[in-house]
Amino acid sequence: MNLRDVFIRNLKYYRKQKRLRQIDLAIELDKNPNYINSIENSKYFPSPETIEQIAHILQIDPMQLFNKEEPPIKDSSRTDTKTIKAQLENAILKSIGRAFEELS
Repeated sequence: MNLRDVFIRNLKYYRKQKRLRQIDLAIELDKNPNYINSIENSKYFPSPETIEQIAHILQIDPMQLFNKEEPPIKDSSRTDTKTIKAQLENAILKSIGRAFEELS
């Protein structure tokens, strides 16, 4: 994976972590609405100054956008959602089981 690909992967990851659409980040940067799309599709690469602005908006160190040694940490909210779903399913099944026992 080359440096541009690493940057794009990390940009997408951190942008999504902040729940920003491409257009939202472009507006924050005072850029054309298609600006981030062009970056994420390898049509354009931002200047060092813009990379610093992007990192500031995403509340990360600019070097995190170039980190190829460690992939970004998984989105913990997805794990939490899966855990909560499993707990709810178990609770519902237990309740149904108790209801059937009472009917027997």
